[in-house]
Amino acid sequence: MKFNLNFETDYGQFYLNDKKPNGKTNSDCFWTDTALEDKLAIEEGILGILIGKQEGIVNCEFEILQNKSTISNFDNSDHIVEGSLKINSGVLQITDCPFSTIELETKIENGEYRVRIYSQNLESVETDEPKDFYKIEMWKEEFNERIVLKRYHK
Repeated sequence: MKFNLNFETDYGQFYLNDKKPNGKTNSDCFWTDTALEDKLAIEEGILGILIGKQEGIVNCEFEILQNKSTISNFDNSDHIVEGSLKINSGVLQITDCPFSTIELETKIENGEYRVRIYSQNLESVETDEPKDFYKIEMWKEEFNERIVLKRYHK
């Protein structure tokens, strides 16, 4: 399943989460220094995805894959990070910040998933016409620690 999303968010973040996450976005363990540097916060049942600007439109492609991503050429992306997400409610959501407006809600099989976020055109957020773009892939995989596959340096 593939979804193209275009929505507004604030505080430089949005969320990919289980409909009933056990974790909290206001937890001291959520937006740690490491999470900010890696552009991905993780709590039980919720991922916080950091974008390149403090507010504005998020242009995003989200895809649920049958198998692990096969993309190995990272030249088109500025920053790539992976984290794990457990789904217990059978429903996955993408929500904005701070209002938690549901931008996407879809039924999904319960279990552990791996999520990879590709951040593209991050330099453009400094211009009057930002063209940043976020590609998110998700597939079933056992829980694993957050890993940065490519780090963005200004």
